[in-house]
Amino acid sequence: MKLEAVVCYSLSFPDQEPMAYLRLIAPFRQAGIRLIDGLQNGRAIPDRVIEGDVVIIQRQFPQRFDEYQEVVRIARQEQKPVVFDLDDLLFFLPEDHPDRIEHGFAPALLPMFQALLEADVVTVSTHRLRDVLIQYNERMVVLPNYFDDTLWDLEPPHPKNRREEGLIIGYMGTNSHKPDLEHIASVLLDLIERFPKNILMSFWGTPPPSVLRSLPQVQWIPFGIRSYPEFATWFQTQSADIFVAPLVDNLFNRCKSPLKFFEYSALGVPGVFSRLDPYESVVRHGHNGFLAATLSEWEECIRSLVEDESLRVRIAAEAQATIKENWLLSQNISRWIETFQTAVRIGEKGPARERNPELELLSSINQQLFEAFQALTAQVTEQHQTIQALTAQVTEQHQTIQRLESEILGYVLSRSWRMTRPFRIIARMLEGRGRR
Repeated sequence: MKLEAVVCYSLSFPDQEPMAYLRLIAPFRQAGIRLIDGLQNGRAIPDRVIEGDVVIIQRQFPQRFDEYQEVVRIARQEQKPVVFDLDDLLFFLPEDHPDRIEHGFAPALLPMFQALLEADVVTVSTHRLRDVLIQYNERMVVLPNYFDDTLWDLEPPHPKNRREEGLIIGYMGTNSHKPDLEHIASVLLDLIERFPKNILMSFWGTPPPSVLRSLPQVQWIPFGIRSYPEFATWFQTQSADIFVAPLVDNLFNRCKSPLKFFEYSALGVPGVFSRLDPYESVVRHGHNGFLAATLSEWEECIRSLVEDESLRVRIAAEAQATIKENWLLSQNISRWIETFQTAVRIGEKGPARERNPELELLSSINQQLFEAFQALTAQVTEQHQTIQALTAQVTEQHQTIQRLESEILGYVLSRSWRMTRPFRIIARMLEGRGRR
């Protein structure tokens, strides 16, 4: 059967956030395959499973465990293959990662693990991510994040006259990259001190490291754009001469994709990248970018680009050539079609699923945790409503007190109050004598 439509359940789909756009919207649109949103007004519509040839569950959607269970139940009933798509190793977030500190993904981890175990096919963004997770599901396929050449233009690199305002060293990323940026903060500070009149630094998204924030050479451009197409349009209007992409060396970061290499290179700007798996897979040191591991390497690589304009242009040109040769989505769309066509064949055969006691146990645990979470959510909602009601009462009483105080003050300041004051004093004196 030919693959004609897929139905996806992704919390990132409605706003075209990066994960949904890069791994669902853009690939299937270029492949000419109809993509059906399984959510409506924020709620999953499980019956939409019937409309697709393949069902895609993305990232933390299984956190909505009741909806996830119903989607999978209908998919099994209709013999629709279920694909679980994951682009980050969220199971191994570092201790200092902002998302771990804020517990943003904690409620989703066990449901995601269940989805990983029971999916007919698992798609991941990198080979390193596959190597870590394949022990849990051997039906795992690497579908890299590619450069969407319908969304991004490759701005030809060219020399830029920065003599008056200085060269711009830039970093772009979300707040989740604060530890990565702090990792090279001392290097950036040293460069500013070495070239105080020749270097400016721009930070798009996450704030600059604390040691840099007060410096006049540093600017911060926050953005709250959730839509990836809107972000791409906006970011292509920004300007820089050198980009940096630091990553702290840990398993989570080693499983990431080289997306920043594509986005930086699209602007015709050379970059210095961490010498880790994501960038080692695409950057050839000294040819289409620089790789750095130690702080001294970071400083040496950035300084060489600062001091050599022709090197900046050559590196940027080589980076764009790399994208054109290997990483254009339009030239790699067949990988998406082949992967999901294989999933369709799995569905046609009706994949054999032997009884799995471990999976049954995990499902029961997830169900109980979900019920507990629902109960806690209901309690919090009820308490919040009570607090709101009490706040409204306090506000009303405060307004009443203010009104009475105003009336009393007006009466005290009135002429009649002043004229009768001597009589009130005499009355109190007579009242006191009567008591004696």
